[in-house]
Amino acid sequence: MNSLYDADSNALSDASEVTLRRAYSASEWRIVPILFLLWLLAWVDRANVAFAKLQMLSDLHFSETVYGFGAGLFFLGYVVFGIPSTMAQQRLGARRTISVIAIGWGLTSIAMMFVRSAPLFYLLRFLLGAFEAGFYPGVILYLNRWFPTKRRTRNFSIFHSAAICSTVAVGLSGGFVLQHMSGLWSLAGWRWMFLVQAVPTLLLGCLVIVVLSDGPATAPWLSPEERRLIEADLARDQKRSSVEVNHQRPLLANPAVWVLLAVYFCILTANTALSFFIPTILRDAGFGGYTAIGNAIAAICILGAIGNIAFCTYASRGGDIRYHCSIASVVSVASLILLVLVWHSSRTATFMTLAFALAGTGAGISLFWQIPMRYLKASGAAVGVAFISSVANLAGFLTPWLTGYVREATGTYTSGFVTAACVQALAAVMLVVVLPLASRGNQHPLSSEG
Repeated sequence: MNSLYDADSNALSDASEVTLRRAYSASEWRIVPILFLLWLLAWVDRANVAFAKLQMLSDLHFSETVYGFGAGLFFLGYVVFGIPSTMAQQRLGARRTISVIAIGWGLTSIAMMFVRSAPLFYLLRFLLGAFEAGFYPGVILYLNRWFPTKRRTRNFSIFHSAAICSTVAVGLSGGFVLQHMSGLWSLAGWRWMFLVQAVPTLLLGCLVIVVLSDGPATAPWLSPEERRLIEADLARDQKRSSVEVNHQRPLLANPAVWVLLAVYFCILTANTALSFFIPTILRDAGFGGYTAIGNAIAAICILGAIGNIAFCTYASRGGDIRYHCSIASVVSVASLILLVLVWHSSRTATFMTLAFALAGTGAGISLFWQIPMRYLKASGAAVGVAFISSVANLAGFLTPWLTGYVREATGTYTSGFVTAACVQALAAVMLVVVLPLASRGNQHPLSSEG
């Protein structure tokens, strides 16, 4: 192994550096696309209810409150099953766990086409969250096993942009299905939409077993030398980026964990408000029929995804990730405030504001997940990541429910979106001010935050 390095033990030889880059590139092309597609489909299957809402509420005589509560129940299932699902991946391996999760949420999404009552709507939304709960924290840990900080930041931003791009898929396919398949075989268009959009999830869930590997050590596309180089590089990166904390404390006694949970809760509040109400916003802004709304959603999400990836790529080149994450949050806050001002007066301004809002929330989430691993002990990372992800997703349960309730009570979404903006602003403050204080109290006396 020593022959792989130059005289400076911290520097790879030129040949080894080329080999390492080639190994990472091959792994990225194998891993990132399939995770991107799975996350895109996960968001399609969880958020297509926002597009189905345009027909479903009148067909089933659901109120805005019933819709908001049912949409939010997804996240309650997410909270309850987040940690157990992530721990299952630690025992069973990434391939099998991700495959089972994808097939499970695909079948549940298909079952949504049979909804005829509020209780069944509630049950299926809860089950959808339960099946999907382990996927996102599992991917965070999975990418941490494969890539060092800079590559992981970029790759995770690409992965997470699938959540934004999913709305393109929902908009284009949903608009087409609602417009052209309504009444086919006596089924409403929204019922066809759930079926059409869930089938790819089942197919991709089966493909995972063939394409992915549980880690570098078992990857068939890597040579033994490439495996050793990746594992050594990851060890060096972990040593450079970790904050030296007192690991004698239990996870829940670590104040940094609770601050991180609060930050993620605040970021998700704004993200959820956008995800479940964009089609309604565009309709109210005057974008016309289903196809026009779908096309507008597609364009907004493409711009948002480009902004997300560009900002995260810039952030990965240097500087404290915390500050870049807080900047992304501020962009989101400004966009949400502007949105309520232009919503009913300018289609163009509404379009551009939504694009900036999605870019801000997307970059905020992508950059956030590069932070927790610095404060978590390696052996407790699975539980810590799942705990933060699961509990913070209560924001996803509360936000659509309360936003729908506020709309019924006031006749407008303004108060709900202003509240989401204020909550998002708290995330920026906690990242810059509170998190360093919390982590400082948990460090060894001679250590400093890296």
